[in-house]
Amino acid sequence: MFQIREIRLSGPSVEDASIKFGPGPNVVAGESDTGKSYLLHCLDYIFGAEELKKRIPQAEPYDELKVEFQNTAGDYLTLVRNLSGGDLKAHGSQIDTIDSEGKEIAYRRHGKSKADDVTSVLFPFAGIKEAMLRKDSDGKVQRLTIRTFLPTIIVDEVSVIEEQSPVLGRGGFDETARKRMFAYMLSGKDDSGVVASEKKAIVTARLNAQVALIDDLLVPLEHQLQTTPNDQPEDSIEQVDETISRVSDELAAIETEHTTLLNERNTASDLRTKAETQVLAIDQLLTRYQLLSEHYTSDLNRLDFVAEGAHYFDRLQTVICPLCGQSMDDEHAHKAAQASADIYEAARAEAAKILAQRADLEDAIGSLERRREARDKESAEALVAYHLAEARLSAILQPAAANRTAQLRRLNERRLELESVRNTSEQVDTLRALKAELEQSNTGKGKAKKQWESLPGTSLLAFCKEVEAVLQEWKWEGEGRVEFDEKTFDIKVDGQTRQSHGKGFRAVLYSAFVIALVRYCQKKKLPHPGIVVIDSPLTSYKRRGARDVKGPDSAVSSGVEAAFWEALAKIANEVQVIIVENKEPPPNVAAVVHYEWFAGNEAGPDDRVGFIPETRDN
Repeated sequence: MFQIREIRLSGPSVEDASIKFGPGPNVVAGESDTGKSYLLHCLDYIFGAEELKKRIPQAEPYDELKVEFQNTAGDYLTLVRNLSGGDLKAHGSQIDTIDSEGKEIAYRRHGKSKADDVTSVLFPFAGIKEAMLRKDSDGKVQRLTIRTFLPTIIVDEVSVIEEQSPVLGRGGFDETARKRMFAYMLSGKDDSGVVASEKKAIVTARLNAQVALIDDLLVPLEHQLQTTPNDQPEDSIEQVDETISRVSDELAAIETEHTTLLNERNTASDLRTKAETQVLAIDQLLTRYQLLSEHYTSDLNRLDFVAEGAHYFDRLQTVICPLCGQSMDDEHAHKAAQASADIYEAARAEAAKILAQRADLEDAIGSLERRREARDKESAEALVAYHLAEARLSAILQPAAANRTAQLRRLNERRLELESVRNTSEQVDTLRALKAELEQSNTGKGKAKKQWESLPGTSLLAFCKEVEAVLQEWKWEGEGRVEFDEKTFDIKVDGQTRQSHGKGFRAVLYSAFVIALVRYCQKKKLPHPGIVVIDSPLTSYKRRGARDVKGPDSAVSSGVEAAFWEALAKIANEVQVIIVENKEPPPNVAAVVHYEWFAGNEAGPDDRVGFIPETRDN
């Protein structure tokens, strides 16, 4: 929602004419011909009227109208329009801080134009979504604009007392759209999904074209059905699907076993490779161990020879000492004998060590030979397992898989054929039914008149309760029971239509309607601009324009009038109600509302004459 903060007229070499407004309740009171009603015409003009409907002599020096708005988010928008007509400029700022040329916008769209206009700027600013409203009984729709809202937000001094609906305003071509606007305000649901009816000639031509197109489509399809043999019961899509499922399960089982056998074959191959590798390593060790054994044997033979030589050395009779070349006497022989004994013992000891090492070596050789036998056995078993897996894979599983795959392919091809036949048959049945329906529609038989949704009952009841609350605050004389008459699109109070009252009471009830509507929409967070401006709700029947309005003059009671002012002072700041009146509000009300008094010809030195500044003699 938004609120009006200032209306300002500007012109060359003339003081600006300006009036400011606050949130919540506002009152502009004063004498006749002081420019109060001109304010409503300025708002109507800034909201996209083609021209300024009322001109006053005091405004002739001015050439530009500026209106400043503020929304609930605290943002400002100023619309500027030349008083001679044409489009507008929009500024995202207050009037006093305008520092650019602004954005050019149309005062309204024409035809199929998508140009930015007053509505496309004000609606997003107010938080109102773009909406489409049905505009006739055929379901054609039009765009919701700010001007569609006007009867519910800008109420001039004549409209407030006329017998017209506060929703429909003065009669016009947009009556259906305004009815749907009221439904949109009550529920938040628009008519963007409505499909419009077309003219009978266009509908007939289109239906005939559709029938001809269907005939063109049916010819090849019916020929295809005639040349296709009827499906046998045992060859149905369902049975083919069942067979496909069974074959698919078998193929899945084969694939599972195939994977298992591949794993077994690979495992056997790995085991065989590992065993053969270990056999090669063992053979290399055995070869080395055999060489070492032969070396041990050679060493033992050499030691035996040394020991045996030492044994026979001391039995020689005359021996030349191999060491010194002298004849071995007793002393020398003793030494030689001792040396041969030591050599013998050393040879025997070394031989014993070698024998122990050879025994260990023979144990190691035996262990390796046993391990070799075990690896040979493992390799042989792995080779058998490998050949068994390979044989089952190649001889059984692969042919079985190929067979099931081919069978599955044939079944899928058959299913596609059957599906094609079924689809063709269904298309033929659908087209025949559609053709019959179109032919029936073309004759006009059985075509019912379109029925459109009425106003939302629950929301309408809640709105009526809001009007009752307003009348109760205004101390309405009577029960104050409010109903909505969808024939006149107006309220009935205590069973009596608003139009059946005198002018004064019609004005009060119109005011109650639009104030209750803005309060209802604000509470329910429903689409509403957020402002209500009412010209002379208490005294319109006395104005000059009232003479042409049907119905007797009637003044509201002093109790209702006093309660009206008291209730106005309590209006929440979230909405804005501007009352333009000849009567001054009570002092206690004037003190708490945003109040402007136009004194007119009776203005004192400190009084404001009217909306347009006027030079006065001192």
